[in-house]
This record gives sequence, structure tokens and C-alpha cells, in this order.
Amino acid sequence: MYFVLAESNDEGLFWMIDDLSVAKTAAFFSIRRDLSDKSIEDLFRSMRAAHGATRHNIFHHTREHAGDTRWSAICFTYERAPGFLDDSTDVVETLCGYVMLVEYRNYLAVFSSRLSIPAHFKTMHLAPVSISRVERAIAKQNAVFQKMRTRNMSISRYAMRSKMVEAPDLSNVVGPAGSRRQAPQTYSVAVDGTHMTATPSTGRIALRSDRAGYEEIIGFAEEMIDALRADAGEVSAFLRTFARPMTLVDALSLAQPTALGIDTTRLTDAATGDAPAIRIVHAGDNPTPLTIAELGTLIEQLNRPLDINGDDKLRHATLPDTEEQVASLSLNKTRIALRSLDLPPAATVEVESTAFPLGEDPDRQPLYRYLDAKDAIIVLFDDVRLAYIDGIVFRDETLRDGGAAFLRYLRAEPSLNGVETEKGEFAAAKTAFDADSTFGVVVDHLAAADTILVCDDLDDEWADFIGLRTDGTLTQITFYHAKAGDLSLGAGQFHIAVSQALKNLGNMTFPAERMDAKIQRWSNLYNNDGHATQISRTIRTNTPDLGEAIAQARSAPEAIRRAVIVTSSLSKQAVTNVLNNAQNGIRPRPSFVQMYWLLQSFFSDCAEAGVSGSIVCRP
Repeated sequence: MYFVLAESNDEGLFWMIDDLSVAKTAAFFSIRRDLSDKSIEDLFRSMRAAHGATRHNIFHHTREHAGDTRWSAICFTYERAPGFLDDSTDVVETLCGYVMLVEYRNYLAVFSSRLSIPAHFKTMHLAPVSISRVERAIAKQNAVFQKMRTRNMSISRYAMRSKMVEAPDLSNVVGPAGSRRQAPQTYSVAVDGTHMTATPSTGRIALRSDRAGYEEIIGFAEEMIDALRADAGEVSAFLRTFARPMTLVDALSLAQPTALGIDTTRLTDAATGDAPAIRIVHAGDNPTPLTIAELGTLIEQLNRPLDINGDDKLRHATLPDTEEQVASLSLNKTRIALRSLDLPPAATVEVESTAFPLGEDPDRQPLYRYLDAKDAIIVLFDDVRLAYIDGIVFRDETLRDGGAAFLRYLRAEPSLNGVETEKGEFAAAKTAFDADSTFGVVVDHLAAADTILVCDDLDDEWADFIGLRTDGTLTQITFYHAKAGDLSLGAGQFHIAVSQALKNLGNMTFPAERMDAKIQRWSNLYNNDGHATQISRTIRTNTPDLGEAIAQARSAPEAIRRAVIVTSSLSKQAVTNVLNNAQNGIRPRPSFVQMYWLLQSFFSDCAEAGVSGSIVCRP
């Protein structure tokens, strides 16, 4: 066994493992294949080689004993070019990193800073800790959730991808309507005065505490591993209102994949900013980085949802309504792997690490391999309750009621049955919107009780119509987003409307600095499609001073805010039929699954903003 108590650096100074002082934060794994002195030594050598380390280790220990536990650690310095300088620079900065491994009861805890365990070592020796075990260990029944980062379970580029919420007790401020389409990624809890943070998908657990030495973090690892090994325990009721994890094997026994999406947010975050971790380049012997415009084109292409076809382990993905194969997936036992991506220009670009000068990364790889390694794909199933996100299948347990919770957000409006267009036809003498247009339905029926109604369509648009109603101390503010189209059970008709509604939730507070321009605009006549009309943008008002009415609504303590999407392209009865059929084992079409998730995301995001979101559609 190789054991070094202390080593000297170039200046003759000495450090020991006793100098280690770190936070109690580690990633936990189960040990798939037994570790040995040789496997640990090979790991440490490969880590030094990967970072071009040439100086002596600061400390180096291999599988030391601590009771029933074994621990290993290495610390060394290495050089790299600063991320804020050009790749051609000769300037380097010296960094110091460490890794400590704690083996206990067939689990491994990895403590680290500025160093990471190589993928090949994880593949050979380690396996992820199941999410359910992390939840039982951290999200206990009496846990008080105080901070949470969630991922939206929609593949639409118009939905909010992720968000962070924080409060002394989140259960008091985040209700089921705001959580049903959110998959928890990281959360912080308080249990009996102890504060902990967990990222279940990576097995990362952190304890809020003072910095600790190596003996203390060994004790922390043992305590957490004992908790992870427990086979029983209730999970917080609050956590159960969110999407729940399940194994891929169980998911595939219930449903089949129908749609593929790429998590482009993760890709852009890694490739842009002040210190990007990756560089996307054109493939070839002399790679060149993508320009900002080229990156935008790439992201736009990757944002297109794809249909998944086939019933074998290897599935093909095609562009919607075509037979053009542009990607392939492999349904493995524990994960879904992206095997190819031929969607242009994704097929001709590669990814390399910015830790190397341009073109010198020995592990440069095609884009699809990078996306696969980062689990940056989203897969939807023909069971609307399921979604594969970040390498994990999540199930929305709130659909147990047969879709009743979803249908509550749909309101049937008979006057939409006769709608043919969104805005109708325009002429110079026209003084009102056509009754058989969606705009006409809003004015004549849906907003008939609004004492103030203005048309905000076009230009700096917050909504097609904004309605205001006051009844005693109660104030109601409604943003109407009106669309028209042929009857459909797909997401396509809703993408723009949902995007418009979500991006304008903040404007429902009527920001004071923007209202003068708005009010002046509402005093004009409505012009559209090259036609001047006699339609007043202020459809109706009960006050000569719109500015005063808006100011009062802004400050109203009991204001109710509503975001309403009005469309003739959806039938509530048709949705009801699909949900009933789904309960009876008849799988909905992929287009319906995408629409369902998009609208649930809309309802959830509205609830988080303190807004009531709903859909008005045909009966």
C-alpha cells in the first residue's frame, strides 16, 4: 500500500491531511465494483495526468483505515489559462484542488474542490444512489423546505425552463397548482434544527456547518450513508405534490416515448457567459468557433420537438408530420441515450473544453455525444404523467383524478363555436371588431362585465385586451390573449399565446414608469393590416381619467389578476374525451401530450406569480 504522510513543495514547506478544512458537502454513490489500492492509485494518476500536474502532491493517502471505513485523498496544484483571456495567451494561473474518497458499507462519498472523478472511473466502479433513498434521507416527513430549484417538465421553448423559490417554509407559499409541472432538482430543508441541501439526481448532499477536518467529514459521510441505506421512511407530503421520480424500467412498462426535446438552456449556459466551460466549433481538421449568430441558429434548430417512432430498443426521431429521420435514441435499462443527431447544423459541430486552446482538446466530441453525456435531452411519453428529464423519469401523481384538476382551468364559451378568424376584417368605417372573430368574442362576451376594457394589440403589446373591474373593495385585472384556429389537440396553437402570457405576467402590476405611453396609445384608434379603422382602442371606460383608475388598480390590496388565453382551436369536450380514454388505457397522441404539459406549465407559472391562469375555448 502506498502511503505518504506529508510531501514538500518546491519551497521546502510541508502540509499534511490534518490541514484540510472544508465544508461537509459530498456526492454519494453506491459501489458497483469493489475498489482496490490499485484502482485508487490508477485514479489519482489519471487525475494528475488530465490536469498536466508536474509538482509534488500536497498530500496523498490511499485507502487508510478509520474503523470500518476506508478513506483516500489527494491534493495537488496545476496550471491553466485564465478563462477571461484569449486561447492563444501564454498566461497561466496556478490552482490547487483536492479529492477525498470515503468508502463505507458499499457506498462511496466524494469530497472535492477543483478536481472531479473521471467518467470512466464512475462507469467502472460506481452507480448512482437512487433518488428515493436521497429523499428518504433528507426530505423527511417533518422536513421544512426553505429553498428549491425546480425544472419545468415541458419541452416547449416558450415555457419557463427552471426557477428558484425561497421562503422560511415553502409549503405556505407554493401550492399544488404551482408545483404540479415542476420537477425538484435541488432543495434545502431544515430538520430538527439541522439545515441540509440535496441534489437527488447527482447524489450530492451538503450539511450547513462550520468547516471541518478530515476526521469530521469521515463521520459526516458515515452518518449520511447510514441514512441512505435505510429502506423505510416517509417522505415529506410537500415534496409529494411535485413530480415524482421512478425507474426507466417501470416507466417503459407503463408507456412508450413519443417526443424528444433538447435542453438548450443547459447548452447555452455552458457555452456562453464570462467563463464558458465549453466551446462549440465547426467540425474538421481546423475547427473554428461558432459565431453568436451561428449559435443562435443552432439553438433555434435544437428547440424543435421531434416525434419518436418504433418499438425496438433503438428508436428513431423525425421532424413533426414528416418521415425525415434526424435523431436516434437507445432505450437502455437505466437511461435513454442519444445515439445520433443529424438535424442541421447540429450534425456538423463539435464540443471541446475551454480548458484547452482552440482545437487541442483531445476529447473533442460530436454535439450529440456531449448532449448525451450531460443528459441534456427531454423525452415525453404517451402517458401524460411521465417525463424523462436530466436522466431521470418523473411522474406527475396529481393526474390520479382523471384530469379533473386540469379541466378546471378550461372554460367552455359557446360563442367561440362560430369564430372564423382572430381579428376579423378591417375597413375605414368599421367601429367594432367582427362578432365572429376571437376579438369580438372577448369584447361582446368574455369582457362584457369589465367596466374598463382597452385593446393593447400590436407594437409594445402586453395582451390583446386588458380588462379592469372594480366591485367594492375587490379589483380584478384581466389580460386576454386571443387566438383563432382550426380545432386541434396539439401544442402548436398555444406556443405563441403561452409565451406572450408568461412574459407579460410582470406587467399585470401596471408598472408606473410605463403607463403614460400606454395610456396615450389607448386614446388612439385601432389600425391593422394596413387599414385605418374607427375602432377605438379604449373599448369602454367608466372614468374620464384612465391613469387614475390604473393607479388605483395597481395599489389595490386585494387585486385579483387573471391571464386568460382565448382560443377557438380547442374544445373542452375533446380534451375531456382524451383524458377519459387515457384513464381507460387508450394512449393519447404525442401532440396532445405536448399540449397538456405546455398548458400545465402555463397554469403552474401563473400560480407562482400570484396570477390565475386559464383557457377559454369551445365547449
